[in-house]
Amino acid sequence: MALAKTYLQENEETDARCLETADYRQFKARILRKTGIDLNLYRQQQMHRRLWGLVERAGKKSFMEYYALLEQDPQEYALFLDRLTINVSELFRNPEKWQELRTHILPELLAKGGPLRVWSAGCSYGAEPYSLAILLDQIAPERPHTILATDLDRTILKKAQQGLFTRADVRHVEPHLLQRYFEGTPNAGLPADADACYTLCPRIRKRVTFRAHNLLCDPFEKDFDLICCRNVVIYFTEEAKETLYQRFYNALKPGGYLFVGGSERIFRYREIGFDSPLPFFYRKRGETSNTPLKRT
Repeated sequence: MALAKTYLQENEETDARCLETADYRQFKARILRKTGIDLNLYRQQQMHRRLWGLVERAGKKSFMEYYALLEQDPQEYALFLDRLTINVSELFRNPEKWQELRTHILPELLAKGGPLRVWSAGCSYGAEPYSLAILLDQIAPERPHTILATDLDRTILKKAQQGLFTRADVRHVEPHLLQRYFEGTPNAGLPADADACYTLCPRIRKRVTFRAHNLLCDPFEKDFDLICCRNVVIYFTEEAKETLYQRFYNALKPGGYLFVGGSERIFRYREIGFDSPLPFFYRKRGETSNTPLKRT
């Protein structure tokens, strides 16, 4: 049974209806046909504000004027996709959660034997899947793990394949790992204000397969041991989130884990079929779901 709507949700829906001009509706319909992205599945206040900022920056007076620009200007279209997908990340973001992944979650999954099948959903420029690749190389290097990394933005996926990171990107990488897995190259391929560049070693880059994928409409692969989708769904509507979490559940093996961001707690996880042995880690009930994690 659905939970009652909160006061905040009711007001957001009222405000969203006020934003539904004919101009905006037509823009969303054109974007859906052009890109396959359904803007109605995003939280409307946030999305409208973000996109109107692009309209004003481009000097246009309506969404449809801005759409005409998107059709004519590949650079503006790339900027639109980048703004839409919010490509913000860093290696080992929220390091305390990665420590839990290292000491609790991955040992449980590896105890089943065999290589792991991992999916980084909404991977941005590669920080998350490469963090996973480094972690697995440390604790189980002998197994041929597979790491799939997907994102809506094809431009950011090309960047991800290069494995280039700034000093800010690697601030949570321990010095011995930085030395082992990265080469320092000052300012290579980066903006002028970037103070350093680190290139991930080819051996680790080869362990990640990047692919374009729309979480809201494309089919999901199956039988993953671990799915990481962090700081992505916070921009979606509640209905889109519920559908997405159910699809993640279906894509996991029994006993597999979904790892979400620090602001993306799943409150109705039991109804979906998950356990939550640790905050922000959700385990599909199955062969290992009755095994408590041992804290160290």
